[in-house]
Amino acid sequence: MLWLLSILLFAVSVALLRHIMRLRRLLREMDAAVRSERRLLPEDSAETLQKIGAFGLVNSLNALMDAHKAASAQTEGYSSQVEAMLGAVQEVVIVFSEDRVIEYANRAAETLFRDGRAIKGLRLEGVLRSLTLLELLEAATKAERTEASQIRIEHDSGTFWFEASCAKVKAVGTKGATSTLLVLHDITQLKGLEVMRREFVANVSHELRTPLTIIKGFAETLIDDEATLDPRARLRFTEKILNNAERLHVLVEDLLTLSRLESRPDQIEPIGQPIAPLLDEVAENYRPRLDSATQTLVVEVDEGIGTVLFDRYRIHQVLDNFIENVFRYAPDFTELRLVAVLEPGSGMVRCSVIDDGPGIPEKDLPHLFERFYRVDKGRSRETGGTGLGLSIVKHIVQLHGGTVWAESRVGEGTTMSFRLPVQA
Repeated sequence: MLWLLSILLFAVSVALLRHIMRLRRLLREMDAAVRSERRLLPEDSAETLQKIGAFGLVNSLNALMDAHKAASAQTEGYSSQVEAMLGAVQEVVIVFSEDRVIEYANRAAETLFRDGRAIKGLRLEGVLRSLTLLELLEAATKAERTEASQIRIEHDSGTFWFEASCAKVKAVGTKGATSTLLVLHDITQLKGLEVMRREFVANVSHELRTPLTIIKGFAETLIDDEATLDPRARLRFTEKILNNAERLHVLVEDLLTLSRLESRPDQIEPIGQPIAPLLDEVAENYRPRLDSATQTLVVEVDEGIGTVLFDRYRIHQVLDNFIENVFRYAPDFTELRLVAVLEPGSGMVRCSVIDDGPGIPEKDLPHLFERFYRVDKGRSRETGGTGLGLSIVKHIVQLHGGTVWAESRVGEGTTMSFRLPVQA
């Protein structure tokens, strides 16, 4: 009986040992599967796993790995979507760690700070070139969120203004750590418009003040000295009041025209039509004002010009403005030419008003189409100019889809040109 018991114990020991070896192998396989984040495919058959009571554990582990993979894929998908969205926005977005190392930067940030090159992994101090911005980020590291503040950043291509805001966010991969999210919203254009608005208000105030002061002064004189003023002085003062009232009227009309063109571009109604009849009509209107002995007005139109898209009334206004400026500021011209030329390959017609007057200094040419800009300020006011005519011209031409510019040499004359699209 003893030998039978010994054999039985040996058989049980061998079975137990094999069972333990299977469990150890299964545990190693489970450990490898978890480390590599994959499903467990055990060497033992399902029947063997069932015998050792591990079949349910393997199924549970595989179900857990499937859920983990699905969650990881979903998270990666969300991350890719978020990164794509942040990359597409115009705002500058930067995330940096507590050590001031950049963890993420979108394309706008890379373009602004390193001309499109990657800045991830670099330190803030080596990338940002604004002391004000660095001071803002220093304050942001001590607070959960900062109020939006305006900062200026100098760049090779110019000066940019941004509205900057920061917020603390959870760091990725490090438990308990935080990162800082920096968002820069470009307000350069708004700043420019704000400056333009201030300058415009100042210019309008100045332009209105002069005639109003003259009107007020002469009106007070007429009232205070009514008994002593002789009829000739009274007539002269009344004429001064009327002339300056007319000047105010023209200024207000030009301001209203500018406002209408800016707020309602649909006022322009381009219609396909030939350009030559308009140039001939404009020329006929001004020929009576020529000195027949010394001055000529010529119209030159390319025969190849077909139908041009333009609003007849508005382009007539443009040509009137150009020609009036010639009579006003270059009255001693000998030849005035109205020219229309088809520009090959561009689908545009170039219209020009060319004179051989005294010309315009080169430094003034880039500013001619700005509001209230005058080459000779004193003379412009004497001749009744408001300084808005060429600005109105610019708006009209741009609403036609064209461009306007001036060319001139002192002593050789001036060419004022604009382009209009040809009807396809």
